[in-house]
Amino acid sequence: MKKTLNKRFNEVLFEQIISSGLRVVVIHKPGYVGSSALLATPFGGMHTKLRDSNGGIIEILPGSAHFLEHKLFESEEGDILTAFTEIGASVNAFTSYEETVYYFSTSNDIEVPLNMLLDFVSDLRISEESVEKEKGIIIQELRMYAQMPDARLVHETYRSFFVEHPYSNDIGGTESSVMAISKEHLTMCYQLNYHPQRMLLVVATGDDPDRIFDIAEKNHQQKTFATAPSMETVKIEEPLAVYRRNFEFSLDVESVKSTVTYKFSHTYDSEPERKAAEWSLRLLLDATFSTLNPEYQQWMDQGLISDFFGFEADIGDGYGLVMFYNETADAAQFEHFLDRQMQKAYISEDTAEQLKRRYLGQALRSLNDLEDMAISFIRASFAGADYFDSLTWVEKITLEDIENVRKLIDLSNKCTVSVKSEKSA
Repeated sequence: MKKTLNKRFNEVLFEQIISSGLRVVVIHKPGYVGSSALLATPFGGMHTKLRDSNGGIIEILPGSAHFLEHKLFESEEGDILTAFTEIGASVNAFTSYEETVYYFSTSNDIEVPLNMLLDFVSDLRISEESVEKEKGIIIQELRMYAQMPDARLVHETYRSFFVEHPYSNDIGGTESSVMAISKEHLTMCYQLNYHPQRMLLVVATGDDPDRIFDIAEKNHQQKTFATAPSMETVKIEEPLAVYRRNFEFSLDVESVKSTVTYKFSHTYDSEPERKAAEWSLRLLLDATFSTLNPEYQQWMDQGLISDFFGFEADIGDGYGLVMFYNETADAAQFEHFLDRQMQKAYISEDTAEQLKRRYLGQALRSLNDLEDMAISFIRASFAGADYFDSLTWVEKITLEDIENVRKLIDLSNKCTVSVKSEKSA
């Protein structure tokens, strides 16, 4: 068993790879009554192409990871959600673009729910009939989200922004891709991505770490696992240009909302480099497009921005983006406003230090949330980064780092997407 003590945060982790190959990490929180356990696989909505050990490409239908999440909650013995509730535990799952995570929290003893989590995630039992039935449920879910203005606006922005990257797909896929998913396809996806050697169990608890490892070991000793497949995610080469420069769609909404998203390339190869650059960009945006800027209230008074106004920054493997969103009837005016302000974007050393302290404080407060700690650990681990280092990436940023990222943004390379009212269309 490996023990990691972080003296700065006064946090300790215990780690062990059990006999099945499952990596188990215990975030030990002495004195905490509750426990949270998260079992994750690095298989999400963006993983649509995998390469096997022979160099062959395995095509994954969009929405497969989300479909699998649905099916794993089925059990011939009864409803899994009810079973957890009956023992005083709440269970759930989510699929993101990067991973699928199954998790529970409880204030009672952890042994029974932990065994239940390990059992149902390692037991895919599906029939062709149940897969066909699930298609209708998922398609209804996709149609529901398509009628939700904010969710649809983000999705259409990603569709306009990305050309090759799977982020252009909804995590749930499309109606056609869902209809094409079969029992055999789901089984293949499960076998490729749910072997213990690919997965990670993180337990944040005040319980004895040795006991957690013992529970996991005994559980997996009773199971038989095939040889772990050797494969990797195919790197996507995303073009610099956006897919579509302008796009509008109509829904039953009271107000018009728009996004303006800038696309840029970068040469940051590692996750720590990309996240440091992303934090640099966020600091610049916070200084320019928040109440820290004396002009902010004036923009509100002039109607250039609304209470809905905000922004996101993301620097991923092969792409960079800055997205702004606003409630406005004049998307062109909003775009011109952003161009002008981005040209003037500036942050002082004092403001940078103020923001860095704010974000570091938020990171410190997250250490009191068991589930938040576990999710952050999973994401850092799957990205090849150190969890404790990830808490302080923002701390090391300099004004030079911020300026280097600012220079990457090409204000002419962007897409504008608007949702308008069906009544005015």
